[in-house]
Parts: sequence; C-alpha cells; structure tokens
Amino acid sequence: MSSPSGMWPNDKRREPRHFFIATVELLEADVQARIRARTGDLSINGCYVDTLNPFPVRSKVKVTITHNEEVFTALGTVAHVEPNIGMGVSFIEVDPKQKEIVLKWLMAARSS
Repeated sequence: MSSPSGMWPNDKRREPRHFFIATVELLEADVQARIRARTGDLSINGCYVDTLNPFPVRSKVKVTITHNEEVFTALGTVAHVEPNIGMGVSFIEVDPKQKEIVLKWLMAARSS
C-alpha cells in the first residue's frame, strides 16, 4: 500500500513522491505481459502501482499513465515489490516532453 505522504520510513528515493491517483498500464518487455492498474503516488523519477500481481523486481516495463485525458509514457524498471499490494517503478528513459507532463501533474498534486 502506498503511503499518503508518499514517504516510507528509511526511504531512499531521490525525490519525494506525492499522492496521485491515475490509470496506469505496464507492458513487461521480455514476456509482453500487460497490467492495467492505478497509481498510488508519483514523483519525477517513478511511481507506485497498486496491483495484486506485480512484476518481478528488475523487470523492464513500458509505463503509460493517463490522467485528465493526458498521457505520459516512459520506460521503467520495477524497483521493489510488495506481494499482493503493488510495486515501485523507477523511470529510466523519459522524453523531455513527457517529463513536462509529470512536472505539471506534480505541481497540481502539491497544491491540492
């Protein structure tokens, strides 16, 4: 379960995550498995995906997040897994235009 503040004890993230609910689709690169779920939080470097069936740690994924009719895409890797709860995904390749979308979402999340 993602924490409402986006922070866990002993958190080693580079940037804080903010509570952020959106539709997310992950496509696992090697076996072409697909998960449709929702985000629990978001940062400029990654997101938490609420799902009962997370991919294994270090899985490479294509991330597509949809929020308010805007779509963000990036390549990522599964950083950590909580069985039957979800997974943390780190973005590893983000186009500059896609980064602008995340920054806009984060600014809105910070002000709410």
